[in-house]
Amino acid sequence: MSPRWLIALAIITALAFSTVYANLYRDDWYFTREEIEAAYRYQLNFGERINNPLKGRKCLFGDKKIRVQHRGREFWLSCRFINQTITHLTEMLEAGAAKFLFSLDANHAHLGVPAAVWEEKYAKLPPDQILPAIFEDPSLVALYHTAEHLAAADPKTGKVDPKNREWKDKRNVIGYYDGRRIKILPPHPGGAGVGLPDSYHSYGGFRFLASPGGQLNLFHNGGVTVFDISLDFGETTDDPDSVL
Repeated sequence: MSPRWLIALAIITALAFSTVYANLYRDDWYFTREEIEAAYRYQLNFGERINNPLKGRKCLFGDKKIRVQHRGREFWLSCRFINQTITHLTEMLEAGAAKFLFSLDANHAHLGVPAAVWEEKYAKLPPDQILPAIFEDPSLVALYHTAEHLAAADPKTGKVDPKNREWKDKRNVIGYYDGRRIKILPPHPGGAGVGLPDSYHSYGGFRFLASPGGQLNLFHNGGVTVFDISLDFGETTDDPDSVL
């Protein structure tokens, strides 16, 4: 092997070791903005749909309710819930609270109602009757968590990007189902997701995901995003402390 090839091999080996060394100290839970954006482009063009998506397209054409199945039970779901959720997501994108509708940024919400309403209307209902009733309640709110896997600091330099910090500072959002605009909550000092205010009782939630085969769409910044909503949210329980 010529000296030139030995030098080239040494350089390649050094670069490979430096990359491995840098990644040894990287938290695989977090990604840079560029990595998240690249993953989202793939999801938009080739990604799979969410499990058990709601057949909500009829809501975009004037229907008032759609028939849904959830945990072995069928019930009518108000299109108001779907249309208002679309408004929440659009407002979040416009406010910079969310950038992408998938798991690395925004993909879920926790539902809740005022604690007084819970005690009056839902506390004594059988579990299988609670969600169908809550979806009809105008006092319903959704707590969204965004920037789920965003690294605020550059993994190589440790320097915090001001744009990423601003994004993470807006990562806790309440959406209302009574027509009010979204509300961005004060950030957690450590950048974590926060729970609903103490005046609310949390119960269940939903997920959403952009994909090329989605049933729903929203318009933002001159473009359209196709996505789905699913009521599959793990265990639907009385869980006021959940902040994932």
